Amino acid sequence: MDIRNNVSELKELEDCVVIEGYLQILLISTAKVEDFRNLRFPKLTVITDYLLLFRVSGLESLSDLFPNLTVIRGRILFYNYALVIFEMTDLKEIGLYSLRNITRGAIRIEKNSDLCYLSTVDWSLVLEAVYNNYIVGNKPPKDCGDMCPGTMEDKPICQKTVIDNEFSYRCWSAEHCQKEVISSDKPSRSEMHQGTWLRARIMLKAIL
Repeated sequence: MDIRNNVSELKELEDCVVIEGYLQILLISTAKVEDFRNLRFPKLTVITDYLLLFRVSGLESLSDLFPNLTVIRGRILFYNYALVIFEMTDLKEIGLYSLRNITRGAIRIEKNSDLCYLSTVDWSLVLEAVYNNYIVGNKPPKDCGDMCPGTMEDKPICQKTVIDNEFSYRCWSAEHCQKEVISSDKPSRSEMHQGTWLRARIMLKAIL
């Protein structure tokens, strides 16, 4: 499913429970924050291929849009990636707090100048392997001041995990902890190659 150019096109998602295929939301350059305030698609739980967001202005979080998105299967990938968030200048948090599993593929989160709550997400709780993830060019964690639920009041409620030898609380935002769901028999992932992303970048530019 391809949503582009106008926020009103998102209404195509109103009755979706499972998207058999990909979901691309891109090139909505004139939208404002208020345009997204009444948009909510709680029925959507599964995307069988990939989710891509590219140059959508005014969107600050995915928490209201997709509060119950649980699985991205990655059956077909966007150049080895199941989740791509690229050049989303107004995005402040990912906010996919119901996301439990990306079955196949890696994630690419790049050039989102205002995006925080990246260091608080433990992607190993969602993916079998994280070494192919590419997360660069976003807002530096030191400029974010990310606070997981309850930490401000000295009553933290989120789980802690270790990333890069740092034992920290895990959350998607100031309102939502990251929850772990133990699943078994995840399929192995094929090796990812950096060169394929260069072709993907060319493909994105061709869309313009």
